[in-house]
Amino acid sequence: MHQQLGSLDAKVDRILADQDQARADRKQQYQKSEAMDRRIDDVDRKLSDLDSRLKTMEPITADIGRWKERFIGMRLLIVMVAAAFGATLATFGKWIAVKLGLV
Repeated sequence: MHQQLGSLDAKVDRILADQDQARADRKQQYQKSEAMDRRIDDVDRKLSDLDSRLKTMEPITADIGRWKERFIGMRLLIVMVAAAFGATLATFGKWIAVKLGLV
């Protein structure tokens, strides 16, 4: 009878030890879960900050693109005007040379 009670007591002690271990494991899992939640919240905050910064930069980059296109068009216009001026100058020079009899 005492042996059976001792065996039963040992089984109850093992059950209680297993429950304590399970509690400790759950506590550790909850701590890990909370740490992961904090990290996810931090990443979300950083992502929203980055998104707001990109939204403020979008009009600036669009303006830079427009100014770049305008600069290319302006350069093309300057080249065409310079070519027309050079051709006009050459034609006028040739006309003067013909009038003076140099050619």
